[in-house]
This record gives sequence, C-alpha cells and structure tokens, in this order.
Amino acid sequence: MAGKNQSDKPLKTQILIIGAGIAGTTLALLLADKGMSIDLVDPYPPESPAKTKLTGRTVALMQTSLNVLKAAGLSEFLEQHGTKMKKMRIIDDSISDQPVIESEFEASDIGLEYFSKNIPNCPLRSHAYAAAKKHKNITIHEGESLEDFTVEQGLRVLATLSSGKTIKTPLIIGADGRGSLVRKLSGIKASQKKYGQSAITCIINHSRSHENTSTEFHRPSGPFALVPLQGNQSAVVWVESHERAEELIKLKKQDFTEALQNKTNNILGGITLETNPEMWPLCAIKAKSLTAPRTALIAEAAHVMSPITAQGLNLSLRDVASLAETIIDAYRLGQDYGSETILKSYASRRSLDIQTRFFGVDKMNSIVSNDIKPLKDLRRNALKLVDRVTPIKTFAMKHGLAPTLDTGRLMAGKSL
Repeated sequence: MAGKNQSDKPLKTQILIIGAGIAGTTLALLLADKGMSIDLVDPYPPESPAKTKLTGRTVALMQTSLNVLKAAGLSEFLEQHGTKMKKMRIIDDSISDQPVIESEFEASDIGLEYFSKNIPNCPLRSHAYAAAKKHKNITIHEGESLEDFTVEQGLRVLATLSSGKTIKTPLIIGADGRGSLVRKLSGIKASQKKYGQSAITCIINHSRSHENTSTEFHRPSGPFALVPLQGNQSAVVWVESHERAEELIKLKKQDFTEALQNKTNNILGGITLETNPEMWPLCAIKAKSLTAPRTALIAEAAHVMSPITAQGLNLSLRDVASLAETIIDAYRLGQDYGSETILKSYASRRSLDIQTRFFGVDKMNSIVSNDIKPLKDLRRNALKLVDRVTPIKTFAMKHGLAPTLDTGRLMAGKSL
C-alpha cells in the first residue's frame, strides 16, 4: 500500500477498535447504535455470509452472551442458527477396570429452558461483520493492521495503520487476539502457560439424535466433547497431547473417522465427517491489567483459556457488555470515557469474574487432563459427589453454567 502523504491530516474517531472478531465487532455495533463514531481495523476480514464456509469451530453461548449479541442486532441470526443445549452430561471412563462415572445436569432443574445455544463460529463472525459494514457510524479499515500508537499528553491516542493512515482517538481498544499488538505497545505484560495440548475440532453427522445434550468425556489426555448442532449433527472438541493430535490430524479420512468413532463410545451411533478436522494448540494467557493510558483490552487480548467448560467467548462477551456500558454511561454524562477514572471502573468491574473463571478453568484442565491416580480418584469422587448431593449440583450449575458475576443490563436482556 502507498505510504501516507505527510500533508494528510489524521482521521478522527471517538473509538478505535483493533480487531474485528466476534468481540470487537459486537462492541463496535453496540457503541455505534448509541451514536458514537467507531473505526474498526482488521487485516483479515471474513467472507460475506453467503460465501462463509462451515468449519469445526462452534461456540456454546449462555443466555447472558446471547442477550449481548441480540442487543447488537443479531437476534435473527441467533434464532436461525443456534441449537439449544438443554442437558449436559459428564462421563469419566478414565480407568478401564473401574465403573464409568456419569452425571447429568438439566437446565430445567435451575429454572432454565436451556443452558446455552451452540452456534457455528465463522457464520456468526461474518454476520456481525456484515452488519458493521452497513452501519452508518462504523468505518472499517479492511485488510489493514495497526502498526504503532502513542498517547499524546495523556489526552488522546495517535495510531498509525499499515497503509500509513493515522487516526486520532480518545480511546483505543485491543480486541486483536492472543498475540495482541495493542497489549504489547501499551506496555501491559501478560503471563502465559503452555499446556502441551491441542484441540481437534470438526463437525460430524450421526445416526442417533443428540437430544439437545452436550456430552463431555473426562480422560487423561484431555476432555472430549460432543456439542449439539441442528439436525443430527454435533461439533467435536477433542483434546490430546500436541504430539498425538498431530498424528491424528495426518490420518487418512477413513482412519481418522474410525478413531473418532471409537472415541465417542458410539454414544451417537454411526458417524461421518461433515467438515475436515482442524487442530488448535492450547494455552492460557492472562494480561496483568485490562487497561493502560487511553487503552482498554477485551476478549483474547486480555485472557485465553482451555476450551473445557466452554467459557472463552462467554467471558469475552461479558467484557464487551461491561466496557460498552462503562463507555456509554460516561458518554451520556459528557465525561471523558477514555480517562483513567473511567477505565479503572471497567477494570474493577471485570476483575473478579475474569480471575475466577481463568483460574477455575486452568485448575479444571489440570485435574481432567491427568493420568496421576490420586488426581483421577479426586476427579471421579468429585463427580460422584456432585451427582448425588442436590444442593452441590444446583450450585455447580448456577455458578458454572449460568454465571451471575458482573451481570449488567445488557447481559440481563435490557437495553444499553
């Protein structure tokens, strides 16, 4: 791309969002609907909804997350493409000569119609992006990336894009994923833990009905989950050691399908592959702070977790809702929404939810993905206890599958 002409003046916007994934685009739509001018930057824009291909990646979104997406104008898509998860089944068959431990959790037991809706990832992103392209208050810099930014006198950000464009804004938001350049340039440090595991994802067809039930096997190599989709299809999340995952992904289609069939214990009958398997290395990343001068982080720029318990995007959309409410509340009052005081309010609001989920998922992954006998015994005994003691089971469902931390108005289904 041609470099910036030095006589060109910087563009101005009220909010600059780096990263047009589901989280970044949803935030852009929420803020733009309230009259704010938003610039959205992403080097890899998705295909149009009509051209988007299905992949094995899906997202199980809780009601609070669905409410946030509905507020962003995506209700029709969610209704058409979401599959209700009414029951969750956990099976531990990790010890060959011991009984299988199984526990089922039903949404109706805590007064819900369903725990979550499972939604294909790529179509969700493409529909949100298409809505952003049409929005009069959103300017998208397609195929461009952030090169650098500086904070001028503590009052504004001056950002430079790969095209040479410069943009001035009171607030830059990093929604640019686990390798976030916004995080790095702002000086925010992050801790990282590698699990030595990879997740294999794909979509399968099966001969038996899933009955709107998500099944998760707890095994030493990692969890193996079957999550319902529309019709007789389910999404697979198969966690193995990185070395074993590489071996599996290289198998011929017939051999991979046979290995996958064995892994399911035939719980869904015969299976065939609807999408080719893909592999994703797993790690845990946590930013030391959510904010820096004139800077805020959301989603995977702030936290990355194992897919166990499907907390990732749900946690990210709670970031989105909290930051949107914090910004808009300040904007309505004529306050400086990019100031240290306002950003501290956002960080404080998100702290407990992120800390609890991040460390909880990390410990859960350590316990589930382990072949050490005392830990296997602990895992199995805990599952038996949860299944037998109703108050503990109810608490586990309410806290783990229908979280109540940081429930603002968007997550409650109210308007921004």
